[in-house]
Amino acid sequence: MSSRPDESDDEPAADQKITALVRQREVARDRLAERQQEILEQLHRGLQTLSPSYPQLNAVWMQLRGEWSWVVLVPGEPDYSTAELARALSETGTRLSVYPIEVVEAKDLDLDASTRLIARLGIFDRAKDDSPAQEGGGFVPAGHARPITKTIVALESPLANPLALPIALAADGVVLCVRRGRDRIKAVRDTVHALGPERILCCVLVE
Repeated sequence: MSSRPDESDDEPAADQKITALVRQREVARDRLAERQQEILEQLHRGLQTLSPSYPQLNAVWMQLRGEWSWVVLVPGEPDYSTAELARALSETGTRLSVYPIEVVEAKDLDLDASTRLIARLGIFDRAKDDSPAQEGGGFVPAGHARPITKTIVALESPLANPLALPIALAADGVVLCVRRGRDRIKAVRDTVHALGPERILCCVLVE
């Protein structure tokens, strides 16, 4: 008879312990949900920050898909800079590509600046890689793969600076940037003729 009250005294304590565990689990679940919501909001804000100034560049980037190391953005008119467009395209590429994207603004080119840019982009190294000596082994270890970084160069118009032309011709391709209703047709035609139609990967019309 005396043991029964002891058992009844233990039962509420057990209930309280279980209830406390349930409450702690609910609090932890609420905190986890709040933390997940904070992370989602941070990701959303980050995507908004990375959104390109020109959403239409998504289609341009898809047009450029494939194997290339660097491309140049060339204006259709000598007085137009493609720097802002190059940065917007790099933001698009950062979101849509697995490769790192960098932007180079090539303006006021002289002979020294042009030579440094060519060395930086590895035009000479790429030519060596394509040489027969490299095919036979050369200095590149077997199975060695160089890291791939896609570079977008905001280049001057070759009509304004002739030193821009060799860089454009050495690139993997050209993106021609034309301002709708502002660039002269003759200037655009002269730019296409200087570059060569076969070098132009796509044309971007800027409002």
